[in-house]
Amino acid sequence: MFNLTIPAFSHDSYPSKTKNPSDHDPSPKGTVEICHSFPLTAQAGLQVVLAALDCLRPYLPASLPLYRRLQFGRFFEDSSFIISNLGRDSTPGCNLPLCSADSQDAREKLWVMAFVDRRCRPETEAWMFGVWEAEGGGLVAGSERQREAERLMSGVVDVVKGLPLLPSIHEPSEAPEGEQRDVVGYSANDYRAHAGNPEIMLWGAVHERTVPILLGLGVVALQFKAGMMPNYTFVFDVAEMPTPPLLPKGLIWGELQSQHLALVRSRTQIPRQERTMADLPNLAVFQSKLATAAPIAWAFVGLDGSLTTLHVEPEWRGRGLAKAMTTKLFRECMGGFWEESVRTKWAHGYVVVGNEASAHMCKGLGGKADWECYWLRVDLGKGLEALRR
Repeated sequence: MFNLTIPAFSHDSYPSKTKNPSDHDPSPKGTVEICHSFPLTAQAGLQVVLAALDCLRPYLPASLPLYRRLQFGRFFEDSSFIISNLGRDSTPGCNLPLCSADSQDAREKLWVMAFVDRRCRPETEAWMFGVWEAEGGGLVAGSERQREAERLMSGVVDVVKGLPLLPSIHEPSEAPEGEQRDVVGYSANDYRAHAGNPEIMLWGAVHERTVPILLGLGVVALQFKAGMMPNYTFVFDVAEMPTPPLLPKGLIWGELQSQHLALVRSRTQIPRQERTMADLPNLAVFQSKLATAAPIAWAFVGLDGSLTTLHVEPEWRGRGLAKAMTTKLFRECMGGFWEESVRTKWAHGYVVVGNEASAHMCKGLGGKADWECYWLRVDLGKGLEALRR
């Protein structure tokens, strides 16, 4: 399925549209590098990821989206990077982000970390965590810490601008454009409107405390309204979730197969790529064991470990399938994420603000909406306005 102990690296070969990633220089000439890029190569990638997880672990569950994304793996040698202002090891030949969460310096110093892969377009290309997202009270406007957070985020954007832009791993979508709208009023066209411009990136699960910083830097593409739609981040303690109800008589558990993915894509306005869905753990409900049977409900564990693409066909709603599927998915399909060093088995999911039915379901399973997040469209062609003032 996937390997969480040793991240999965791909050696896929694509012709580069830019310079070789091994000798890229993310810093403009004459500037001081605020953040560093750490390539996730097959040779050093595991050590880089393990070092990054060590830095993020003390900040769970606030760091959960990036933490789970790094655990999941599926990295590409020529395009997957971790970006951070955390220092490099002075040991010759060692290239790791370093932090000591127990040190006074680590508690006082602001730091940021991001995972970026530009070959994932039109899906999410970046996940990030800033330590201010886990602090009580957040950043005070106009404070020195807020200015430092702005400086760090500008450093991340600067490094991203210098990363190689390679062809997407996904084939061009053959799905017809559609104007059918979801529960909050957005269509498939709205969600994928950014995909035609390679300078527009999709940054996923951006914390509500970081969004104002990026807005202040002037890099958010505000013309894409779907990117400014808030989502609740529901966090679950899997061990404390209630026992799922039994399936109604005649229904059986199963898994989605490749022939079902077109149906899954047709039921959501958010563009889902079949190559990615085929890599994700999933759970489905069927009416029979026949190979030709179509699923009536399904859900996935996303690349960032979140509950993803939960769906129940309309005629089967109101029978507890969503609750049963969510609980079973978290308990039985996420074993590779659990660690002895992390006592709580954290899980999470995103619910767009306004989808009251899904929010009610998450609350009924013990989920807590600890913060809001956004899927921002970041324009690499824009300047960093706040730092020019």
